[in-house]
Amino acid sequence: MRLLPAAVTLSLTVALAYYVYIPMPDAIQEPWKLMLLDVGFRATMQLASLKVWLGVDNYIGSIRQTTAGFDSMVEGLLSPESAGGVMPGVKVSDTTFAGVPVRVYEPPAGGEGHLRRGLLFIHGGGWALGTGKKGPYDTINRRLSDELNTVVVSVEYRLYPEVHFPVPYLDCLAAAKHFLSPEVRARYAIDPERVAVSGDSAGGNLAAAVAQEISSDETLSVKFSVQALIYPVLQALDFNTPSYLQNQKIPILYRTLMVHFWLQYLGVDLSLLSQALANNHSSLENSNITPELRARLDWTALLPPKHKRDHKPLIPKTGSLGTWKELPGLLDVRASPLLAGSEVLAKCPRAYVLTCEYDVLRDDGLMYARRLQDAGVSVTNDHYEDGFHGCFSFVTWPMEFDVGKRALRGYLDWLQDNL
Repeated sequence: MRLLPAAVTLSLTVALAYYVYIPMPDAIQEPWKLMLLDVGFRATMQLASLKVWLGVDNYIGSIRQTTAGFDSMVEGLLSPESAGGVMPGVKVSDTTFAGVPVRVYEPPAGGEGHLRRGLLFIHGGGWALGTGKKGPYDTINRRLSDELNTVVVSVEYRLYPEVHFPVPYLDCLAAAKHFLSPEVRARYAIDPERVAVSGDSAGGNLAAAVAQEISSDETLSVKFSVQALIYPVLQALDFNTPSYLQNQKIPILYRTLMVHFWLQYLGVDLSLLSQALANNHSSLENSNITPELRARLDWTALLPPKHKRDHKPLIPKTGSLGTWKELPGLLDVRASPLLAGSEVLAKCPRAYVLTCEYDVLRDDGLMYARRLQDAGVSVTNDHYEDGFHGCFSFVTWPMEFDVGKRALRGYLDWLQDNL
């Protein structure tokens, strides 16, 4: 009988280790920290699925509740100073721009006869999660405002399931146009020649789409001078690019999760997930996808050899069209900025594109950087060989990674030199 407790303990330990451990590429530093971080994400999603099954909550609502609880716990454990959340002199205020909630960060320097930089920031989260008012986004924007003497405006656009595409995009576009207006620039003493738009992941998607629209709008006298995109998601036609396949099981953005986010955003039935994973929605049978459109995300031509490796394109001859063919958002450049024509890209501001080797979205960013360059836009592609999706946000305890700190430093340095 004395062996029973030991046997139970051993079994639980083995089960826990099995749940925690996932194979990691050798290049990823601090792999066990990433595994533990991933455990938290997976447990949160599995708890959400259980609540849905029990009928006590919806999936996204449960995830939001859990992550909010974690953020509150961390804030309670740390003083604002040790968390990096307070920058002396940075004024923070919540207001609305054209009816869209925003948070404004004003630096202590300038503002009285001295013009300052301006930056519109759009947070990530799969168009369903996240807020710029808490956690790493708040910390990063405070630091950016203070260090670069920049008025930062973080957009609180509406999220799924309350809305679908194109509402988040329209929210960000409305806020952007208001930010660029003479009245707002005068109120915050912003230099009209030094205004940027930036975002990460789904926020990078929205930032790229907004940058394209603003650049093409001839009615605007002031436009963004730079765009800074952090591992942006840029297309929904090919979920079998080399990076989607290579990194499909690398935390924290799994291939199935990214496709899930896309289906939610575009208002597609989630039961079509398996079809999307097989690229059935973009088969040759879909006559709406012209050869010209396919060329705009042809990774065999746009990616460098080291990233193509031995992968082969997956373009099914036939597929289950149904809902897909009647879904205009699938080919809308406001949802998939990579599909924009060269004439649109040529008008875009110079760009900073951060990509990570171990990220399903790596090739989206690399292809966009290449297409912008081919269109004559000045582009800096900051690629992290040991980076993974989300690392840019992991810069404070207890989720700090060295690669995250380097990525943030590179982003700030580029803005310092180019904005």
